[in-house]
Amino acid sequence: MIDLSAIGWKEAALVALVILAGYMGYALVRLSMLNARRNAEAAPPPVPVAPVPAPPPVDLQAELDMLLDARLAPLMQALETRLDLIEDRLDGVSRRLETVNQLPPVAPQYSEALSLAARGLSAEDIAEQCDMSVGEAELVRTLAQSRGMGDRT
Repeated sequence: MIDLSAIGWKEAALVALVILAGYMGYALVRLSMLNARRNAEAAPPPVPVAPVPAPPPVDLQAELDMLLDARLAPLMQALETRLDLIEDRLDGVSRRLETVNQLPPVAPQYSEALSLAARGLSAEDIAEQCDMSVGEAELVRTLAQSRGMGDRT
């Protein structure tokens, strides 16, 4: 048998190192075999993937313009309608103003009588309220009718 008493700590360390190196070699061989097996199982043949076409570039300005047009178009149309109505009324007012400017001035004592005639009061009522004769009231009433201010009764 081997005399173990002659083995020193240097020889024991050398034996332990050889055993450790052998175990490390064995472990590395096993790991490489496992990796090779995993790579063979996990790597099926590559399937060619068709490239996904890129989406067309988005024109943000065009989309914003389209959204603004969709939301603002009804408002703009309503504003244009109201503007046309206001222009028509303004034309009517300017025509009336021209007509008034062309009329001869009314004497101040007959202005109240003329406004009463424009409201359609009778000659007797105008004469009574303005302290004038019925003939003058008839004349004022006729003048108002000729200017298109009163009722034609």
